[in-house]
Amino acid sequence: MVHFHLWPNDVSLHVYTFSDAEDWFCECPRLYTGRLCQFNACERNPCGHGATCIPKSPLEAVCLCPYGRQGLLCDEPINITRARFSGTDEFGYTSFVAYSSLPSLSFFYEFKLKFTLANNSSAVKDNLILFAGHKGQGNDGDDFFVLGLRNGRVVHKFNLGSGIAIIVSDRLNQQINIHTVTFGRSKKTGWLKVDGQRNRTGSSPGPLVGLNVFNQLFVGGYNEYTPELLPLGSRFRHGFQGCIFDVQFRTGRDRKFQVLGQPAGHPAFGRSVGQCGVTLCVHIHCRNGGTCVDSGSSVYCQCPFGWKGALCSETVSVCDVEHSPPPLCAHGSTCIPLPNGYTCQCPLGTAGLYCEKAVTISDPYFSGNLSSWMSFPPVSIRHRTALQLQFQPLSPDGILVYTAQHLSARAGDFFCLSLKSGFVQLRYNLGDGTHILQSAQQVDSHGRTWHTVKTGRIGHQGFLSLDNKEVRENVTEGMTTLDVATDIFVGGVSTLSFVSTDATEGEPMGFTGGLRELILNGQEFALTETGADGEVGTVM
Repeated sequence: MVHFHLWPNDVSLHVYTFSDAEDWFCECPRLYTGRLCQFNACERNPCGHGATCIPKSPLEAVCLCPYGRQGLLCDEPINITRARFSGTDEFGYTSFVAYSSLPSLSFFYEFKLKFTLANNSSAVKDNLILFAGHKGQGNDGDDFFVLGLRNGRVVHKFNLGSGIAIIVSDRLNQQINIHTVTFGRSKKTGWLKVDGQRNRTGSSPGPLVGLNVFNQLFVGGYNEYTPELLPLGSRFRHGFQGCIFDVQFRTGRDRKFQVLGQPAGHPAFGRSVGQCGVTLCVHIHCRNGGTCVDSGSSVYCQCPFGWKGALCSETVSVCDVEHSPPPLCAHGSTCIPLPNGYTCQCPLGTAGLYCEKAVTISDPYFSGNLSSWMSFPPVSIRHRTALQLQFQPLSPDGILVYTAQHLSARAGDFFCLSLKSGFVQLRYNLGDGTHILQSAQQVDSHGRTWHTVKTGRIGHQGFLSLDNKEVRENVTEGMTTLDVATDIFVGGVSTLSFVSTDATEGEPMGFTGGLRELILNGQEFALTETGADGEVGTVM
């Protein structure tokens, strides 16, 4: 087992190597993926049909389409008669087509093919055309043969295990649109003929005469993320940019040329390969100054600063990780945009401007204007509800305890204890209308007094006691069961708009102040950073 530390993430990777050099792999930590753990995982993979999902940003993905598919999400089929390759994309992947391994290449092979070049200077600098060989070890001595472009010339290389033969053409004539290449090898001697140039030959050093290659044949690029995984001498920095077609081969001088694939003409697999002459960006309209990037059959919009989304139609919020500078809220906290910046909503057990401080909670303090709340798993309160708690309010309004049949404005049955204008209110609905009980006296809302409330219901009959002064409901009949299913929320609710419209008098709001000694049907709730369950809000 070998450990690597890869910049910039300084991720510790465990690489297990086996006797077969191609079977090593990286054991990636959570949220990372890729052959070298070089990418954040696409958590919500939008790509279809086996496409490779690559994060364009931490929250946005690009789909690299498999052979035969195209489009933003790779959901469109494509018929390829002349393959178009886009080179190496900004994520480090090349477009390529892979064919099943070719038999009987040991002592003789000859290929002929045609290609056209993309209209840019990088298309002839250092680009792969065709490759077959051992992958994964990267050592000298690995058998391979390769055809590529380097500095405007076609290069044919092969290694039989005792050294590399290199055959280089003259410079390509840029006036020729379709280039024709024939290259091959018989034992140690290889040859290369390009367009109307004279035939070039060369020989491999050493005594070996047989080529041992049993893997797929790659056209246009590599399946590997990095050329460093390929044998020394076979590496080209970029994939091919342009169209490659009419590829044929034979394994003996007396044999006929045949097309690649099993069945003939059918690749085994591929990535980001389009149809020659077809440009997907004609159909993709990036907005707000975005630039369409055509990567073979894969296509996406490169958005300018301040814009995001598949078509650059969404603005970057101050809370988005794409924002510059990014928000500083600590891991696990929630960034909330404000008119002049943002605030960090801290999970239970943390505090500070950016939720960077760990805190221990005994008597929690809730801040109603900061979406402050705790939640606990449901307790059986169907036939009887007996609630007791102590609270020290700093505001005359706010929800103390809430649970409902549904977390929605149309909640069905609910049970809510709250403050309204300094009075304690109990509201509950068993399915036949809202029952309302209110304390006779107001509470001290300046944080100077701990108040005790005991409240609940037996069947349809409700009761409410504030500091030992009791109010009872005089109801003789009605429904008797309370059917609730949500968590039990304390000090507020995760989303106040999901509180029943009948549960509070006026707009619902969170409680501001301290809470302690909460007991429901004989079960005391641990109002601590470890006692609460589910989602938690900002509590001090």
